[in-house]
Amino acid sequence: MGVDRFDGKELEYLGRILSSGSLAGRGDGFVGELERAFAEAYGVQHAIAANAAMSLLISSTFAAGAGAGDEVLCDPIVQFHAIGALWQNAIPTWADVCADTWLMDPESARANITPQTKAIFVTNLWGQPAELDALKRVADERKVVLIEDCAHAMFLPYKGRYAGTWGHVGIFSFCQGKHMTTGDGGMAITDDDELAARIRSVTCFGESPPHLATVFRMTEMQAAIGLAQLERVKGYIEEYQRAYAQLSAALEGCAWLQPRAIREGCGNSPYIFSFLYRGDEHGIDLDAFKQALFATGDYWNVGFTQVPAYKYKLFTHPLAYQDKGCPRHQCPYYEGSYEYRDGLCPTAEAVLPRLVNTNCMVSEETAKRVAEGLRRAIETTEKG
Repeated sequence: MGVDRFDGKELEYLGRILSSGSLAGRGDGFVGELERAFAEAYGVQHAIAANAAMSLLISSTFAAGAGAGDEVLCDPIVQFHAIGALWQNAIPTWADVCADTWLMDPESARANITPQTKAIFVTNLWGQPAELDALKRVADERKVVLIEDCAHAMFLPYKGRYAGTWGHVGIFSFCQGKHMTTGDGGMAITDDDELAARIRSVTCFGESPPHLATVFRMTEMQAAIGLAQLERVKGYIEEYQRAYAQLSAALEGCAWLQPRAIREGCGNSPYIFSFLYRGDEHGIDLDAFKQALFATGDYWNVGFTQVPAYKYKLFTHPLAYQDKGCPRHQCPYYEGSYEYRDGLCPTAEAVLPRLVNTNCMVSEETAKRVAEGLRRAIETTEKG
């Protein structure tokens, strides 16, 4: 990472916990303090902490009312929301992405909502915001819950507000590789009292749960580290923005590599630096570019996952619930019909194999070195 991650009050706060002898998360302890500080930082009424963002994806699917026979509209670039839907025995469906941002296309979302849809999951992928105002209008028109995945989007501005506050729920990840980290952990935010109560009721219950619930509780140690991290995370992001600028400059003048678009009104909370390979349209060989890129010695991924999430075996075959066909096959409650076919999200299918990625949560100095390597790889490839 570009800055010292644990050079603040982490040790002081952890010492206070160990002295207290109480390690389990408490509303009157560091968990409650982190929730209040996070809600204040985002200007919302409720923040609910958990042991992982994935846990909150599961809880928020429940809070949205999705269960057997219901659909949850998901992002095809990543699979996490669809897994959250499966945990509630709901059916993942898919909206396509925009060709220049790789973020959910609001018109595709509108076209893929059915009477069975209960929620839309949108990813603010790799530190850039989707068209959240347009997606919120779609959700409100169709009376479904919009849930923002902000795992890559800490303090990410979009048209005067932070990502995470446009949807009915925003979910943040604090796992090791995120903008702020507690090792593992997550936070959901909302201004909706009922959604907040439903998320909390299944994220952690007491003696007798009101619904089918589990214990996704954040510990006091996680919360203490999170509170210290929250105090400094905006400084981390500022450094990553300088790193992103260095990497972006390396693409200038290259006609066969397509930079990711940042649209008007959108901020950037850098997480992954990404661009598209278009060399086949310019007579540039992909294998030659990959060889030159990997020869730099820096980490680069070419093609990301190669295929959209709906082509993963977990979804194409009824592997959930002991291979008994749930939730998409043989469900007596499902009145729809949905197949995970080729061409379901043509833009995502075209974009994914062309994506070229590297981490940009690094120092400006490191990014400058990686950018110089990228420029050399471009020049080497062009020379043949």
